[in-house]
This record gives sequence, C-alpha cells and structure tokens, in this order.
Amino acid sequence: MKAIVRNVLLAFLISTFAFFGAMGGKQTKPSAAIVRETKQNKEFITERQKETYTCLSVAFLAWALCFWRCSVINRRLNEEREYQRRFNDYMRNSSFNRHY
Repeated sequence: MKAIVRNVLLAFLISTFAFFGAMGGKQTKPSAAIVRETKQNKEFITERQKETYTCLSVAFLAWALCFWRCSVINRRLNEEREYQRRFNDYMRNSSFNRHY
C-alpha cells in the first residue's frame, strides 16, 4: 500500500512541475506596437508550442504510468493474499486430519 501512495505522490509531483512548465511560458498577446510577425517570431511561437505539448505529454505519461504501476502492484498484492489464504486453509485442514 505504501508503494501505491508513493507512486501517486510522485506522479502528482511530476505532473505539477510539467503543468507549471506548460503554463509558465504561454505567449502573451503582442502589443499594438508590434503588429507584423517576423519569421523569427513565428519560429519562436512554434517552438514554444512544442515545449508546451511536451510538458503536457510528460504530465499525461506520468499519470498513465502511475495507474499502470499501481494496477501491477495491486494485482501482486491480491495474488499474495490469495496464496496466503489458501495456505492458511491447507494448514488448518491438514492439522485437523493429523489429529483425528
């Protein structure tokens, strides 16, 4: 259970920084003095959009991997509980058969 909580907190931390990165560099509207767009300005905007998409994909990937890892951990815990239950049932039944 601690591992699941750790994974969720880690995904939250990673996605928080990724969202800050995505929102921190948003383009502001140009002032009235700058009306014409140069080729360099367009390249800067497209590069900034790529960085934003990269940050958002990192956040999405962090949560997707978190859910996948938590499902794997949960499946292993369920298998271990089932194995423990079967073992306890077997031990109870075998000790009963030995004494009677």
